[in-house]
Amino acid sequence: MSGPMESGPMESGPMDSGPMDSCPVPPCPLPPRHPAPRRRAPLLARAALALYPPSWRARYSGEVLALLEDSGGRLSQVTSVAWRALPAWFSPQRHLHDRAARIRASLATALLSWSMLAGLGLVFAQLTQLQGFTPAGHPVIGWAYAVFDVALAVSALVAGLGGLPLWLLMLRRARREQRFRDLTYLFLPVITPVAYLAALTLTARLASGPQGVSPAVFAGVTLAGFAAAAISAAGPGLALRRLRPRGPALRLAATAAGVSAAVTTVAAAAIAVAVTGLCLWARSFAGYHHPAIPAIYLALVAAAITVTTVSATRGARAARAQA
Repeated sequence: MSGPMESGPMESGPMDSGPMDSCPVPPCPLPPRHPAPRRRAPLLARAALALYPPSWRARYSGEVLALLEDSGGRLSQVTSVAWRALPAWFSPQRHLHDRAARIRASLATALLSWSMLAGLGLVFAQLTQLQGFTPAGHPVIGWAYAVFDVALAVSALVAGLGGLPLWLLMLRRARREQRFRDLTYLFLPVITPVAYLAALTLTARLASGPQGVSPAVFAGVTLAGFAAAAISAAGPGLALRRLRPRGPALRLAATAAGVSAAVTTVAAAAIAVAVTGLCLWARSFAGYHHPAIPAIYLALVAAAITVTTVSATRGARAARAQA
């Protein structure tokens, strides 16, 4: 018995009017997704990360900045990050760089900070010690002057003798490979002081009056001296980064930097004793009746000696471990 399903082939409807396309209809293209713009990290967060060693910043700064951005970068968080920079200098992670790279980075930082400290010491000698003033009944000021002179001279002698083989090593390599930029960097500690002294002599002749140079000229000369010290120290530091020396000469320079930093600490202590004594017993002398000026000066000395000591200690420890 034939039913309706057996009456004949099913007629094609509108859907069968033509062959089906072999390729599916492509979907509508979605609008391109643009990542949400990241907020610029707060200035305080970047300043806190700048306190860390370069190798640590190269590995972790991006992650920490992103974390601070996501959490809002509150002051307590930034302060916590800044506080943890001190252990990163004293106990650096070994996997971040090799010991030779650590020594080079420590030497470059110690050289720059030592130059700033030497500049501060020369300002102290020029404005205080060379004036020949010692409060009556307080010989401790004179003793502090003598200790400062000896300590600063010994520190410079140790650093110079210990760093000379490394400087000669880099100089020979730069000459052999005709690296003229590195040769310029290496000679900056010689060229810059000569140029500064020539400019200082010319300024003294042209701008000096019956009472000497004006305070503005003296301030400009002092700032130019710090700039000259920074340039002189930056030259060998850049050469260290570019030439990447290794070997006994590098370890000797690091050891000498550690000894020099220890002796410089004695010079800084002598400065602190002399300045404090003059503030207490010679308030009419020079600017010691204004407590803010000596306080700022001693703060700069403390910052410079801290950076010098930490960097030199790191380099000396790496040199001992590599020997």
